[in-house]
Amino acid sequence: MTSLATQPLPQRWLFVPGDDAARLEAALTSGADAIVVDLEEFTAPEGRAQAISRFADFARRARRLHLWPAVRLNLLEQGGREELAALMQTALSELAGTPAAVFLPAVEQRSQLAALDEALAEQERLHALPAGCLKSIATLESEAGLLNAEALLAPGSDTSRLLGALIGTGDLATDLGLMPDQPAAIITETLKPWRQRLAVACRTHQRLAIDGPWRWQHGLGTDQHWANQQGLHARCVIHPDQLEALYDLMPADSHRLRR
Repeated sequence: MTSLATQPLPQRWLFVPGDDAARLEAALTSGADAIVVDLEEFTAPEGRAQAISRFADFARRARRLHLWPAVRLNLLEQGGREELAALMQTALSELAGTPAAVFLPAVEQRSQLAALDEALAEQERLHALPAGCLKSIATLESEAGLLNAEALLAPGSDTSRLLGALIGTGDLATDLGLMPDQPAAIITETLKPWRQRLAVACRTHQRLAIDGPWRWQHGLGTDQHWANQQGLHARCVIHPDQLEALYDLMPADSHRLRR
């Protein structure tokens, strides 16, 4: 297995559906640093079993290319716990087939992250994997979650596997009452204080801050320049054609946190 432990944390996190073989294949050569198989939003319920069955082989291929294979579960109480167990079962107790990072959606309470930490520890024990090898990332995508960012991301033994947090700007915009057809400038200016809030909390607690996706055709360069200034040095990507541009727009590896 190719070890990712000494590499800087990824900057470009490409989210893909897990039941689309063509998009999974394309993701491996897309230029992403990490590929997130999204079981929560991008994969339909009827495709999740197939996505899980494919993940271990996909993870092994990604690691050979020095890419991070990651996964976003559903909420633990809404099937996520079972998804995690199935993913680990298909890995056949080989670390190479496991996720390098496990995203949890809709985090608002520290107890959610503690429960995921406990579930990851249980899977490590069941499959005789090194303690602490499975890592987590919180998705903060509501006003309540962002208001609680400091407490959520503070270090502690209950969340020892937490690497950082992603701001889910799409769901956050909805939570704040923004409409999808509003001008991009209104939406982005409204979201900036919340993105700054995540950046500050992550910087304070030495976590990786992953910015939300840029959903419009134009303006990525200007927005990424602003994000760099805030300390948002990683980004979620849902449009693969943005990855090439981000190579020139994002800061160099020397500014990145190490795992």
